[in-house]
Amino acid sequence: MTGPDDMARLAPPITLCGTSLDVPQLVALPQGQAVAFTCTYPGRLNGNEDAVGVFTRDPASVVLAVADGVGGMPHGAAAAKDVIEALAAAPGDTTGLGVAECIHQASDSILARGLGAASTVSVLEINNGTLTSHHAGDSAAMVVGQRGRTKLRSNCHSPVGISESNGLLSEQQALLHPRRNLLSNMVGDVNLWVESMPPLALATRDTALVASDGLWDNLYIAEIIDAIRRGTLLQAAGKLAELALRRMSEPRPGVPSKPDDLSFILYRPS
Repeated sequence: MTGPDDMARLAPPITLCGTSLDVPQLVALPQGQAVAFTCTYPGRLNGNEDAVGVFTRDPASVVLAVADGVGGMPHGAAAAKDVIEALAAAPGDTTGLGVAECIHQASDSILARGLGAASTVSVLEINNGTLTSHHAGDSAAMVVGQRGRTKLRSNCHSPVGISESNGLLSEQQALLHPRRNLLSNMVGDVNLWVESMPPLALATRDTALVASDGLWDNLYIAEIIDAIRRGTLLQAAGKLAELALRRMSEPRPGVPSKPDDLSFILYRPS
């Protein structure tokens, strides 16, 4: 485990693969501010299969990425690492389609090994105050204004996630659905596709969040918004981590609780 005494402030490029942090960590950026967190779920013995990355392309550009090795398949941690390292190795002028190309390259590399591994991924690319979201699977992203308005939210690529986004399931039904873990898209699948959402101009006090399903499967959207829209980023990250891990450790009837690795990055432009 890595704690505040080990890294008071991380500096990009950052790749945390198979690592568990004790507390969220500040990330030193030339513009804006970010906090990263990743850990195994309570009681897990075989390591963290999530990976996170923070990369600066130039003083006005930053890439935030979270990958989640698919559970139930072999070498999930290695697949997540492949995705993050492919993004880290991208040239400095990577924008738009370039992120999708990096993800496809990682997928081809995973497929070439023939190990049956796979990963989900969600990437936020911020250039001169404009954010673009790219993702595959059920790692997802959102942007929230200071007053709590949702300005961007990516949809999970899963049967349950698609049903929820189409209004066929309520949020409560989706969070408690017994087949919520199934995916319809992933890195390492021959049918991989990367969803890239329209660019969004960030306001000064907006908060962007990118996270693995360890967050989305354990908290209601209203809880996430309430935690991240105000206070410092470290305070917001601490609230998210504490609430999600407690939800995993203390299951209650009718309340979402899915033990899973937990990883997320928070970002504000100011």
